[in-house]
Amino acid sequence: MFKTSIFKSDSPQEEALLRKRYHGSDSLPLGISIRAAWHMIKIYWTSKDSLWSWFLLTLILVLTGGSIYIATAINSWYKEFWDTIQNYDINGFKYQLLIFAILASIHVVVTVYNSFLRSRLAISWRTWFTGKVMHDWLDNDIYYKMQFEDRKTENPDQRISEDLNNFVTYTITLLLGTATDLATICTFGVVLWDLSNSVTITLWNDSTLTLPDGYMLYLALAYAILGTLLTFILGKPLVRLNFRQQRYEADFRFSLIRVRENSESISLYQGQNQEEGILRKNFLSVVKNYIRLISCEKRLGFFTLGYAQLAVIFPILISAPMYFAKIITMGSIMQISSAFGRVQDSLSTLISNFSSWASFKSVVDRLALYFDSMDSCSNIVCLKAKHEGNEFKLLHMKINNPQGESLCNDLSLSLEKGQSLLIRGPSGCGKTTLLKTIAGLWPYAAGDIYEPQNARSLFLSQRPYLPQGTLREAASYPASVEKDHLSERYFKLLNLEYLIPHLDEENNWSQILSLGEQQRVAFVRALLYKPQILFLDEATSALDENLEGKAYDLIKSELKDSIIISVGHRSTLISRHDLMLKAGDNFSWHVEKIAD
Repeated sequence: MFKTSIFKSDSPQEEALLRKRYHGSDSLPLGISIRAAWHMIKIYWTSKDSLWSWFLLTLILVLTGGSIYIATAINSWYKEFWDTIQNYDINGFKYQLLIFAILASIHVVVTVYNSFLRSRLAISWRTWFTGKVMHDWLDNDIYYKMQFEDRKTENPDQRISEDLNNFVTYTITLLLGTATDLATICTFGVVLWDLSNSVTITLWNDSTLTLPDGYMLYLALAYAILGTLLTFILGKPLVRLNFRQQRYEADFRFSLIRVRENSESISLYQGQNQEEGILRKNFLSVVKNYIRLISCEKRLGFFTLGYAQLAVIFPILISAPMYFAKIITMGSIMQISSAFGRVQDSLSTLISNFSSWASFKSVVDRLALYFDSMDSCSNIVCLKAKHEGNEFKLLHMKINNPQGESLCNDLSLSLEKGQSLLIRGPSGCGKTTLLKTIAGLWPYAAGDIYEPQNARSLFLSQRPYLPQGTLREAASYPASVEKDHLSERYFKLLNLEYLIPHLDEENNWSQILSLGEQQRVAFVRALLYKPQILFLDEATSALDENLEGKAYDLIKSELKDSIIISVGHRSTLISRHDLMLKAGDNFSWHVEKIAD
């Protein structure tokens, strides 16, 4: 699990307050964001799985060093080239063109391979990162437990599919870019220092100004620092706006998915107008925030582009005094302009990449909050069954709802192999919650659960889950596809013979099949899986009494030694079970034997 510890404190109360404050906010404090980003980077790069990535990173750094060396060689070439032109040296001109062709070719090769290796590094890191997060999300039922949190965890699909990719891409691009900028500053800073000798210039009224050695380096630093400060002030709102934009986009996409998944119900209710209103409302949030975002980017763009245009002429202006003093040549001016541009670009990396840094921080904040939620959910403990003996037993079970209200008080029962139990009671009394508790999915419970040794359990709900893939795979879920064609036999026995020709077709079967058909496919699943304990939560609610009876009879005949526990309201179910568990007053439950 990703233990980001972004709200680490010696006081649990303080941690709770910090979580309450920042979960659902638009941005985290910079210090928390940096700590979270460092943790997410470290967890991969300190693992044994990162050896290949370390090799790629080494090659990238070597190529980056090579590209800087080539850049210094091209910078020196500028002086020779323009001095050759100034001297009208045609042979020297041809020679300099040859030198440039060689340097440019090497530069192209180094740059292309550098970009290629960065992409390979990104996909290697993302593959590991995504696999790790998906495992932690699915492990220990974290994906399910997140619904018990007080704070809402928004769009985990977006966190895994988009934000992880963006985090890796931004980290490689921005951090390697920063490392390259630092190396460039050191290299070309020396060049600027060597090219900017002390010079005295005459101002108005015959006054003079003496510029010290290295003055162009000082001016480049001052120019970049001033631009960085102004960019930070103008672009600060981008962090918050980018965070919100991702949230609004994800909410809009989720609304569209809900319409697609519930299209039949919406059509039956004729709820198109209401759904359109919801979609328009969510999309309007996207549009409004986007307008604010691009307006902020417009203001920042005016400054950054103006800043960049001024940077073209600025080095020529500051080197002009030495040229007019006949200290340097035209070639030196071009060399100074090139070196200044390199230093200024590197120093101004925050200016040119501020939007990217803002997006990076918003990605880090979203992932940090997501991982914090996962870590918090990992502390949610549910009852787990103990596997011993030959019976299914509940001892002294106490179950509450999330508000702390009792649903079940001191329930004990036992079932032998081949026995069946029907759970009945009014709606809201806790029948389904009892099954969730037995399944190890309900954290608000106490007591002991015992299952036979090596027993396999299977839960069939009112609305069965049909995974992506073929119908045969859906019927075999969660086991692998059976090879002895039992599916065809069970489909026939459950009056689904018309689906047999389509068993190996891939489709969205949860949208194609009716609820009654889905429930019968779920019974096929139980017959194929052959669990020792079978839980049926109103699993026949969409079937008529004839099909319901056929389904239960088939279960009884094929799974003779299995323990069957059902939840249902129909009186017809009573005769198909041995025992009945009924909800009574004061949250008490009692078991009674059903007469033959």
